[in-house]
Amino acid sequence: MTPLERTIVMLQAAPEDPARFSVVLERLCDAEVFLALDAQASDENVTPKIVESGGQSYVAIFDTELHLAEAVGGAADYLSVSGRALVQMLVGQDSGIALNPGSSAIGYLFERETLDWLARSLDERPNEMAAQQIAEITPPPALPPKALEALSVKLTAAQGLAEFACLVQARDGAGVTNPLICFVGEFPAAQADLAKLIQEYLQFSQLDGAPWDVSYLAPDHTMVARFVKVGLRFDLPKPEVAPERPAPGSIAGKPPILR
Repeated sequence: MTPLERTIVMLQAAPEDPARFSVVLERLCDAEVFLALDAQASDENVTPKIVESGGQSYVAIFDTELHLAEAVGGAADYLSVSGRALVQMLVGQDSGIALNPGSSAIGYLFERETLDWLARSLDERPNEMAAQQIAEITPPPALPPKALEALSVKLTAAQGLAEFACLVQARDGAGVTNPLICFVGEFPAAQADLAKLIQEYLQFSQLDGAPWDVSYLAPDHTMVARFVKVGLRFDLPKPEVAPERPAPGSIAGKPPILR
């Protein structure tokens, strides 16, 4: 069972629980999904397989290649894409998402209104603030076990963007104290993406409290040792080297267009 399926099973046990529904949406965004195609894909245009339910159209996606093969009875054309990217691609398409239709796997229908809201949330960007000198670093605030687990899962999406992260509590020169998560690595240009990742985590986790600050330091920075000494460290997964597989949307700046 995939992480997305597990969260759906948990939601089915308590369908009115907004926290469980938020976790489902977060797993959809973070998952790699396989978009079934009705026609041979080109470099710019793809035609997704559509299923109908209750008068509403849904694009068919699968959370594993095996589930896709089971549903179509063998090999099929598909587009591998992150759930986050798919949600944004569907903006204005008047379509929902059907997970694992026609297979024995756990399924779910994501309604168009839900996807519209999710796309707007994903499009929000964290506010940029002038950097303040850190005056004091202390151990991080205690997080509920579920929130801590959700953070660990969320940080797997930072694969290849940093070596590790440390969560601390930091007081700046103006006396403001907030949780601060510091990413350590060799790619400072990734800071905007990592800040957005943490913003998404806070949106979905429904944590009440102070906003989090995000920083990014090179491994040889003098502050890194202080963060490691008092902070909660998260080692990030290393990038996997996958064989090249030409696919629609693989050209930077030219996402596929859903027809």
